[in-house]
Amino acid sequence: MGYKIELEVSGALRTNTYLLYDEQTKEAALFDVGGKIKKLLQIIKDEQLEVKYIFCTHLHFDHAQGVDKVRKLFPEAKLAFHEKELAVLENCGPFAKMFGFNPKSLGTCDFFLKDDEVHKLGNIDLKTILAPGHTPGSICFYFEDSLISGDVLFCRGVGRTDLYGGSYETLLSSLSKLYELPESTKVYPGHGEFTNIGDEKEENPFFSIHDI
Repeated sequence: MGYKIELEVSGALRTNTYLLYDEQTKEAALFDVGGKIKKLLQIIKDEQLEVKYIFCTHLHFDHAQGVDKVRKLFPEAKLAFHEKELAVLENCGPFAKMFGFNPKSLGTCDFFLKDDEVHKLGNIDLKTILAPGHTPGSICFYFEDSLISGDVLFCRGVGRTDLYGGSYETLLSSLSKLYELPESTKVYPGHGEFTNIGDEKEENPFFSIHDI
């Protein structure tokens, strides 16, 4: 396979933070750093990994609250998210501030993600899939036989659409696009347990293949 993906649940809302790395080249990326990630930092140290990217699938506070600290630890790593998420960050609301989130703590984005791009992580090709609905600029990452889905698709669930920039109709369109991936695709969601595209197409009570 040539790569490893590690999970640590972080932050007050139990966000799935992922570390993906190429076992040969040791290039690594962090996804959705929602808080302290002691376990993942230890893996980075033990495996002598080079953190190349810090990706945010979207900018709700629970997926970005730990970004400032990892940027300080890995100043060469590039922070990236979709440009439309800037408005989400600006409208994070009192709930985020209640948990101590400062939108300015992220600093400046190094580059904006776009739909249907490929970013190299060693020998791994990370393809971006713009999947709005939960937020306007939600990005999923497809590689090998896996999908990091953020808060777009969960195990037997879908992203909520009642927050700033959310749209249920748009989310359904995004889910239809994700359901075109191979059914064996393993899904690593922003919260909760892993799943796969085939099972969600058949059994997701919110949106299945029978609803298309």
